[in-house]
Amino acid sequence: MKKIEFVFQENPETGKLYQITEGVFWFPMPLPMMGPDYVNCYILEDGQDIALVDTGANLGDCKEIWENILHENFPKRRISNIYVTHHHPDHIGLAGWLCEKYGAEMICSRTAYLMAKMLSLDVHEKVSPSTELFWRQAGMSPEMLEEKLSSRPFNFGDGVSPLEKGFIRLSENEIITINGVDWTVRMGNGHAPEHATFWSNELNLVLAGDQVLAGISSNLGVYPTEPNADTVGDWIVSCEKFLEVARDEHVVLPGHGRPFTGLPKRLVQLIENHRSALKRIKQDLNSSSKTAVELFKTIFKRDINKREYMLALHEAVGHVNHLYKTGMVYRDVRSDGAYIYELTNNN
Repeated sequence: MKKIEFVFQENPETGKLYQITEGVFWFPMPLPMMGPDYVNCYILEDGQDIALVDTGANLGDCKEIWENILHENFPKRRISNIYVTHHHPDHIGLAGWLCEKYGAEMICSRTAYLMAKMLSLDVHEKVSPSTELFWRQAGMSPEMLEEKLSSRPFNFGDGVSPLEKGFIRLSENEIITINGVDWTVRMGNGHAPEHATFWSNELNLVLAGDQVLAGISSNLGVYPTEPNADTVGDWIVSCEKFLEVARDEHVVLPGHGRPFTGLPKRLVQLIENHRSALKRIKQDLNSSSKTAVELFKTIFKRDINKREYMLALHEAVGHVNHLYKTGMVYRDVRSDGAYIYELTNNN
């Protein structure tokens, strides 16, 4: 396996267009008020038209940035299709607006569309009882819980334009053709359910969304909508599936960060990183029972700051859920409502 190497040596400027190869362009969109510095959008020539892959969030001046990019670089091109890798706001957030404004079709997995549609309708001015229960069961600190309960929660619709139109469904192993080039659709799970990735062996390109990032592992968060989800197990299975078709020469076009090569090695790293975290959890629980939050340092090998706290909580639940589902731990309820995890005799 070849080592991981970035195609571009310098970090990109947001709002600027970069050419990957003939007819394929990379466009880093800023992410106001969200975690990473930018989300990657891609523009592919499609005959006389163009197709988009992911859209950025409906936040800040992202609409204006899209208008400028399209006007300056593709002034006479029609947007035919908008492909969305998964339902998270930074990827689907402007799909509805772009479809309405430019008359494009949105193409994504059924799960991505239904999740986005459902979450857009789930609006709360204060934290819902199910969310509060989920946080308590994860072992959220009293100080953080008090702060969260006294603040308006971020609603999915805050960063997503309305999805007024229907969608065209993407399915596993489907072949889509853009500009005469065939792309195979392969679905991943763990970061988001039925996350679409697109593989072109002709161009040696993989539009990976958040299924494969170079510098970090995608967040494998569990949320109150499916509190017992095994995101870590789903992620490992997906990485193993992709490893069967990954090649050293593939250029990965990720959802965040710079394009890179060395896909097989990166997939092996992602699998090993989470298996190592699971092993560390079991070693830690061998000495005493703990909540998901109390396992932060064990999982992430460092202290978690306030800005990272919520993502860490959701991913920590993903790890203990995997051990619980596979019979490696059992859980009991502490007096404050938190789940505490202990090793079973299956280890």
